[in-house]
Amino acid sequence: MLDEGRANAAAGRVAPKPTDAPDLPEALTDALDADPELAGAFAALTPGRQRSYGIALSSAKTRATQEARITRFRDRILAGKGATER
Repeated sequence: MLDEGRANAAAGRVAPKPTDAPDLPEALTDALDADPELAGAFAALTPGRQRSYGIALSSAKTRATQEARITRFRDRILAGKGATER
């Protein structure tokens, strides 16, 4: 495996970046549909930051908890930060 990676690097080949969108909880997609400002800011985030919000919201057991987290995350999303950034 390591030799294959070295051979690819020597040949100038790089792995393609994944283009699929992260799986987002339904509560987040509903919030993005209802708030165009939030949706625009979320779309401007890097895929890794988008994924961080998906992970943080998926760990909630109830939809009410997810919605509360979305409310808390709103300012961070608008600021262009990830779920765990300060």
